[in-house]
Amino acid sequence: MWSETTARRRTGATALAIVGLIATVSAQSTDAPPPRAAGPVFAHSRQYPLLARDLETELALSAAPQHLRDSATVLVLEATGYVTAMRRGDAFTCMVSRRGGDLFPVCWDAEGVRTLLPLDVDDARFRLEGKSGADIDRALTDGFASGRYHPPSRTGIAYMLSPLRYRIDEGGRVVRTNPNPHLMFYGPNLTDADIGGRRGSVAFMNKVGPDGMIIVPVGQQEREAIVHDSQSLTERLERAIGYSAER
Repeated sequence: MWSETTARRRTGATALAIVGLIATVSAQSTDAPPPRAAGPVFAHSRQYPLLARDLETELALSAAPQHLRDSATVLVLEATGYVTAMRRGDAFTCMVSRRGGDLFPVCWDAEGVRTLLPLDVDDARFRLEGKSGADIDRALTDGFASGRYHPPSRTGIAYMLSPLRYRIDEGGRVVRTNPNPHLMFYGPNLTDADIGGRRGSVAFMNKVGPDGMIIVPVGQQEREAIVHDSQSLTERLERAIGYSAER
């Protein structure tokens, strides 16, 4: 009888810890391996750090230009997947992508929300189901072939004006990428040859495929201003994900 009661108590404690993961921020499932990140992780994956809702909201909105931030809808990642933190219209939706351990904020227009944002939402769902990164990549690629996903059907834009982007490997090691605030225009299946692009120039393709994007970096003066204005957010985010320049 004593062992059954103890087992029930332990089971209940674990369930409560999972349910309260975001609210407590520092709570972490006892079954998850200890990540290098400073806080809890999603689906036991060190590549998917969970952030306090106010921090993730601010980070997501930092992708958009200032004049859109007060009207953009915001998605945040919680223990069960992406949820709507703020619904403020359908024109733009901002979120923090973590697909494959690539953490960065992005703000989609309505066409991007319809066609490309579901890739991030499903990536989190697949991760929660226990799929590996390779399995998820195949599922997303196959989704375009099967018609589950669709490339953008009209011209549109996604904003990545935040200078903050980090790569997190499966062991939890965090690497900061060089700041590169930029605009993205939908270019399904286009190549650099099609647009006269070259990486590092005024315009280039990020990839070739149905979700390919034409990348247009901001100017040097604007980039420096964005980096300067993001210093406080940078410090808070790097503490949360366990990044240290000295590592």
